[in-house]
Amino acid sequence: MNLQSFDLNLLLAFESLMIERNVTRAAKRIGLSQPALSNALSRLRRTFDDPLLVRTPEGMSPTAAAHSLIVPVRAALAQLRAALEEKPAFDPTASKRTFHLSASDHVEIALIAPLVTRLLEKATRVGLRLTRPRSLFQPPAAQVLADSIDLAIGFFPDVTGLDASIHSEVLWEEQSVVLARKAHPRIKGKLTLRQFASEHHAAVFYKTEGQGFIDALLEQKGLARRAAVIVPHFATVPFVVAASDLIATVPDRSADVFARQLRLQVLPVPISIPPFRMTMLWHERMEADLAHAWLRGLIVETALGSKA
Repeated sequence: MNLQSFDLNLLLAFESLMIERNVTRAAKRIGLSQPALSNALSRLRRTFDDPLLVRTPEGMSPTAAAHSLIVPVRAALAQLRAALEEKPAFDPTASKRTFHLSASDHVEIALIAPLVTRLLEKATRVGLRLTRPRSLFQPPAAQVLADSIDLAIGFFPDVTGLDASIHSEVLWEEQSVVLARKAHPRIKGKLTLRQFASEHHAAVFYKTEGQGFIDALLEQKGLARRAAVIVPHFATVPFVVAASDLIATVPDRSADVFARQLRLQVLPVPISIPPFRMTMLWHERMEADLAHAWLRGLIVETALGSKA
């Protein structure tokens, strides 16, 4: 590729598309019309000889090439923005700032553990303070993000309904899988739908969520499952499964972590469950904060680097 003939504005378009996963929202983010951004995506696809983002029922999904491109593109754009800022660039090696994050224990397992490793390499005096969300699926109120939380990370199904002051970025897509112990007497590497419904389950429920989505899907097929153990934390479930004949449906990233440690089988769920997107939220007042932007970039790098 000849850099002299490459339109660097396409990198801004690519970054915006990777953040929003939606042409209309991405165009609005950088002040372009929808047709202009669609044209930019077409040019990017020709330049890199790759679709980059493909349409799915849940929105636009990045290809492997897009995932590999976004890290150096974000790093380059961050350096350019810092150079153009009147304020001095953020120095992570000198900062003693503590960031307050809201995240479920699944996010802690899948993301925070590898994030801490990166922090210890790049910013030994930067701290993290985590709190659990009040709801698994409902984002925090805009005022909470403005006043007391730097970032909220989780599965928020309706990001289109967010307050205009809340910014968002998709970190990764996750599939649901089934965990069972390797010595399970009835499950040996595969699982039918009727067997899935008839086995006793360890389940995660927050008291604010109502009926679980798995139970709703089974109900549509005239089936029901029995939750023998109900807990409020994902991290408890694999240990219950490892010590019993219960099975559990969990996100695949944390399942892979526990399967290696606890001798568990990881099986496909025998019912169609749409993938869910783990999203990072922050208030617009933090958008131009250089330290905050640095942490967001590190979180994106970690999320991409932690993919199985």
